[in-house]
Amino acid sequence: MKKTVLFLIMLATLTWGLQAVDLDLAVFYGSRSVKDAQIKEVYGNGSAYFPCVSVNFWKGLFVGLGYEGGYDRDGKIGLYQEDTSLKVTGLEIFAGYRLDLGKVSPYLKLGLGNYAYTQTVSGQTRVDEKKSALTLAGGARFYPVKGLFMAAEIKCVPLKVKPMDAEVDLGGMRLAAGIGYTFNL
Repeated sequence: MKKTVLFLIMLATLTWGLQAVDLDLAVFYGSRSVKDAQIKEVYGNGSAYFPCVSVNFWKGLFVGLGYEGGYDRDGKIGLYQEDTSLKVTGLEIFAGYRLDLGKVSPYLKLGLGNYAYTQTVSGQTRVDEKKSALTLAGGARFYPVKGLFMAAEIKCVPLKVKPMDAEVDLGGMRLAAGIGYTFNL
């Protein structure tokens, strides 16, 4: 939490002297798929939310910070069908380009996420690790009124991890819809 507050203070300080800076606050919610077949069989696909803040500082270029949460699934695992849960969260920094075409603005963004994943089996933590991964996303915004926007986004997150002796892919696609507001500073 301290790192997030420090980042926001630094971001505000860096943008203080710039002209025509836009600050975007948004929240996205949607589906989150899991690529690994065995993980998908036990836990299934789920949903994820992504609140984020970004600064558009020059001709469509923007940088931002967001948090992915919401994927917290339960299942049965192993020969004895023990109770298990898997939780994946992540903090992401990103940069991108948005093409403003009036009421519609398509965009692309590249990010670096630091993801934490925790697996428990029969109430005992088996895995509690972190891994970084590059992310790639694309989407479009629609501005029904000045400042307010609705968005749709698809994001690819390749997150191959090796918590035990076998590699698994916790990555997948995220399809999300969002709403946000642009503050012209």
